[in-house]
Amino acid sequence: MTEFAAKKIIATTLFTDLREFNKIVNILTLKEVHSFLNDMYAPIVEAVLAHNGTIDKFIGDAVMAVFGSPTQHADDARNAVTAALAIQKRIDEINVAWQQNLDFRITIDIGIATGEVLAGNVGHVKRMQYTVIGQSVNLAAQLTEKCKRHNVEILLDGATHECIKDTIECKLVDEHLFLGFPQPVKLYTPQASDP
Repeated sequence: MTEFAAKKIIATTLFTDLREFNKIVNILTLKEVHSFLNDMYAPIVEAVLAHNGTIDKFIGDAVMAVFGSPTQHADDARNAVTAALAIQKRIDEINVAWQQNLDFRITIDIGIATGEVLAGNVGHVKRMQYTVIGQSVNLAAQLTEKCKRHNVEILLDGATHECIKDTIECKLVDEHLFLGFPQPVKLYTPQASDP
């Protein structure tokens, strides 16, 4: 078994996912899809970097970002939630242009989870990528899928809420039992409107 250097850290993972991307692809030309994705990525990348996060990868129409790797900060969870609020605000603004030019609006669902992860290189000696893996990473991705069900655009887990509850007002949305978690996970959505 091949092993690469990795270390356990506490980090906050943020996933974004474009709601109903398949419908959008079906009504745009390939050139329009290319332009649209780059337009959509821009505010996400800018918000993540402005709040001390790292873009981990682009996965089709989704983005994975990490706060706390490779550099840790005392307020990584708060930075992630603040970045999510900034993304939401910026997408609302550029939706005006998209509606005028392409005749549709988009919704970006954002999932955020905090926990212990393994940070390091993953892959093969011929193709390595630095990333984080762990239960909280998977949870953040799953939270994007729960946004539509709860009619919200941002969902955070209880661990993230615990880190930010004194600085960002949040609303308890639901509790859900995820695979691998012994107890239901509390799901929150931030109420702040001006990050």
